Amino acid sequence: MKEKMKEVGYALVKAGIGSIPAAGGVLSELFSVAFSDPASKRREQVLLEMDARLKKLEEEGYDIQKLGGNEEFLTITLHAYNIAMRTHQAEKRLALMNAISNTPKLSIDENIKLMYLAYIDEFNEWHLRILSFLSDPAKYFGENRPNYHMAGKATILTQAFPELADKRAFYDQIVSDLRSRSLIVYDSLHVTMSEQGLWQSGTSEFGKQFLNYISER
Repeated sequence: MKEKMKEVGYALVKAGIGSIPAAGGVLSELFSVAFSDPASKRREQVLLEMDARLKKLEEEGYDIQKLGGNEEFLTITLHAYNIAMRTHQAEKRLALMNAISNTPKLSIDENIKLMYLAYIDEFNEWHLRILSFLSDPAKYFGENRPNYHMAGKATILTQAFPELADKRAFYDQIVSDLRSRSLIVYDSLHVTMSEQGLWQSGTSEFGKQFLNYISER
């Protein structure tokens, strides 16, 4: 309904411009060119992304006709579509498309898959980035991994993502969100750890399964 209201609002604005004497028609055309219906534009993009994933599944040997008759696959795909329509964040959309692709590949309980989709809907892109970082911190540094004898996870997080350096309240809330959903094993990233503990994975098995489900295979 929210998307429908946006479409209605768009139509009303365009109609209002069209009613302006003399210049109204020109402005209306410019409005159409410069600001095409955002809901339709997003819908088209989401459907194109979904179509690409279905084609890839077919290339990998999956019978699309059978998938079309699979209730679980249809449910997951429709949920992913509705969530994708509510976001412009590329990382969230990618996670949703990966979930569609991975649904027939991974033997995860259907209810857990739906729970994971709900997480994507509730999260912003930083939830996904920080969860991925905590899964394998060393990967983000490669050969340039800093040396610490003792430090907290927040120290290396803000080195990997300097834009978070002055946003402690923001990333602390994200950590709290991830912890409350049992995706990570830490209540805080500010506890001092040994060098070994600093670079260990901080995601739970449930969190690893989530990342596996929303990652490209």
